[in-house]
Amino acid sequence: QALLAQALATEILIAALVRTRADFGPAKMLGSLEVNLCILAPAVLGILWSAKEWVSVANVKIDGHPDILANQDSKAKQSAQDIVAEMIKISKTISEGAMSFLFAEYTYMAVYIVLFSIFLVFFTGVPTTIAFVVGAVTSIICGWIGMKIAVFTNVRTTHQCWKNLTAGFDVAIQGGCVMGLSLVSIGVLALFALVEIFKGHFSFENSEAMYEAIAGYGLGGSSIALFGRVGGGIYTKAADVGADLSGKNDYGLEEDDYRNPA
Repeated sequence: QALLAQALATEILIAALVRTRADFGPAKMLGSLEVNLCILAPAVLGILWSAKEWVSVANVKIDGHPDILANQDSKAKQSAQDIVAEMIKISKTISEGAMSFLFAEYTYMAVYIVLFSIFLVFFTGVPTTIAFVVGAVTSIICGWIGMKIAVFTNVRTTHQCWKNLTAGFDVAIQGGCVMGLSLVSIGVLALFALVEIFKGHFSFENSEAMYEAIAGYGLGGSSIALFGRVGGGIYTKAADVGADLSGKNDYGLEEDDYRNPA
């Protein structure tokens, strides 16, 4: 759905750029170079800004703010180090679990992509199949980036909230910018490349037939997004139930006890 929205937004942007309003005189068409720059420049800037925000998140040192806490409590520095060690341990466990989940899910997704591509080749043709695969792979890459930055940011957000809520909010926004901007930018770049490849290496009856083939791009992206949503929901629910049972059996906690993070 996100990729389809990006494709629609791109088409609207192109339509707005290639003509002027009647109030300003006769319509004036922009050249292909200008239109391409108007599409590519924001996408490239989005990638660069995502990289900049990732670096900003990575620069957050997980040290427990010893200077600040030491001023508040003479014993805080020692206890802070214990808490930091536990935070890093939990963060590593979460990261490993997230990557294991993605690897397992993407394995099944790869099988789906291959099988459904065979189906599309016979019923829609090679161009649509290529667009479908490109859309699916683009969605997978965006999902991996989103998961990676999410588990990378959450421990740093928690650490900065230890200092104050403003600092934690800033880190959370920076991490969210990485996922949001990179997803849109990669989607636009992949779609643009797909259009250019179709124009240069495939012959279609008309432009309408070409864009019907490109619709496979949205199908691939939406299919993988659906898998991610459903699979992720099942995974998190299983983790929630498992943690709840562990709290009851191992620690004697009641259901929904505030001491159990799940």
